[in-house]
Amino acid sequence: MRLSRRARYALCGIFDLAYNGAGEPVRVQAIGERQGIPFRFLEQIFQDLRKAGLVVGKRGPGGGYVLNRPPAEMNLREVIEAIEGPLSSRDDTDTESWRDSVHRPDFLWGDLSDRMAGLLGEIAVSDICREAVRQSVQRDLPDGLDYQI
Repeated sequence: MRLSRRARYALCGIFDLAYNGAGEPVRVQAIGERQGIPFRFLEQIFQDLRKAGLVVGKRGPGGGYVLNRPPAEMNLREVIEAIEGPLSSRDDTDTESWRDSVHRPDFLWGDLSDRMAGLLGEIAVSDICREAVRQSVQRDLPDGLDYQI
């Protein structure tokens, strides 16, 4: 399975907020610099994440984005669906030639979609943060904070 660039960047952004933000607002520009994501593109992604209720924007000095829920209560499926739309067993075929073929395993797509959505729904953002600690991923916590997941 290959995720779109938008979905991958959204996952990186949510991870960065959970891993480096420690509940404090984080500027999209700082996330983009740490994650190697173009700032303007990441701004658009965060607008979608905000509309989906996954993050909250704080304005003014010291502003930025924070997670709207604890990382343990947010899963990867929610993040991807905020960017890509619902993952479901719907028929994803686009062209008439695809639908007209009686030789394709069309029965497979709904089951695969459901299984992928189920797996992504089982992985919490906090699980990714724990794995990052285990893998010794460098942190950039706000000054004076020592946040453990």
